[in-house]
Amino acid sequence: MAIKIYGSFRSPFAMAAGLAVYEKDQEFELVTMNMKSPEYMNNFNPFGKIPSYQDEEIILFESKAIMRYVATKFEGQGTPLLGSTVHEQALCNQWLEVHSHSFTPLIMDIFRTIFRNPEQPDASVLKPALEAFEKVLDIYEARLSASKYLAGDSYTLADVAHTPFFYMFNALADEGSQKILTSRKHVYAWIHDISSRSAWKKLTDRPDNTYYKRS
Repeated sequence: MAIKIYGSFRSPFAMAAGLAVYEKDQEFELVTMNMKSPEYMNNFNPFGKIPSYQDEEIILFESKAIMRYVATKFEGQGTPLLGSTVHEQALCNQWLEVHSHSFTPLIMDIFRTIFRNPEQPDASVLKPALEAFEKVLDIYEARLSASKYLAGDSYTLADVAHTPFFYMFNALADEGSQKILTSRKHVYAWIHDISSRSAWKKLTDRPDNTYYKRS
């Protein structure tokens, strides 16, 4: 059975799962289903969220579990994504936890605020969310001033997990808000690096990936 990812490229989590598959030189089919349907919840994710993953051996949900599985199953193919040393492996896992607990909640608050009113987001909500996000980015700036990638000199799942979120941020945020990225030179250089990879370009060039593209 070919790899299937259930979800939508509207979701940065689904994009991260797809990116991990492409970094391992594998292909996948994107399957769109009603994630609240009994079929989906009974067979793929009882919590009714995306993405889910299926191959001939397993059905998985939760994007980071999917990414770790893909990186392990296809070890020796494509890009090594778990870290090349024990030290890098530990840092990769550390920054995946940072992504889950410190990065994602804030940037998702920003996205939700923009989605509610794209033309004029509620400044009373957006401004404090951006200010809190800036404090997190200051920590990233310090880290990336000392290493090329989050786990060290190797590109890992920690970088994979972040890539779709910056893609969405650049597409949704106005020029003023984007300055919180461009003003941090190490963060901005890192974003440019991870967004220039061939696997990411392959993902964003898919004909079924039409969200968040600027005209």
